[in-house]
Amino acid sequence: MDATGPPPEGNVNQAPAIIIAGSITVAVATLFVVLRFIVRIWIVKAVGWDDWTILFAIIGNIIGLALDFVEVHFGFGRPQYYLTEHQLIEYSKYAYGEWIQTFATLMWTKVSICLFLMRIPATRALIRPLQGAVVFLIVSNVILTILWIAQCRPVAAAWNTTIEPSLCFSKGELERIIISQAIQALAVSYEQS
Repeated sequence: MDATGPPPEGNVNQAPAIIIAGSITVAVATLFVVLRFIVRIWIVKAVGWDDWTILFAIIGNIIGLALDFVEVHFGFGRPQYYLTEHQLIEYSKYAYGEWIQTFATLMWTKVSICLFLMRIPATRALIRPLQGAVVFLIVSNVILTILWIAQCRPVAAAWNTTIEPSLCFSKGELERIIISQAIQALAVSYEQS
């Protein structure tokens, strides 16, 4: 499938390692969120917006792991050279959806951190930047997600390059969407420190 020829390591399948690492990470993160809710519900007896937003984030992580399981079925973890056209299209379709999940999960995680920091007694001068960060995170992620979803006309051309006629963002434009998401996440991290 790939014009560059077979990779020197051959048809190595990294899928089991990807699934094991992802499963362990999501299980540990989920455990911590469950423990957080146990403490907040039965000991502190107060659940705040920061708790609900971290729950949204962990649900996003679980969805991401589920997408990894599906992507493995279509060749995730194997060299592209050995995948059929059908596998590439199906893998690309689920990877496209996983980027949407990733944007949302990162946003909810950062929003949760900002909301948590706002609960710490502080002056209005310290709370206003955090409120601004929450608004900035939500607005920028909505815009970036819409751009990601609308990267091609028709939308299916984002994962199926055989669809003609189609009009899609260039690889550089897609990279700028991803980099913009990373920069806004870093900017909020810097603002909080």
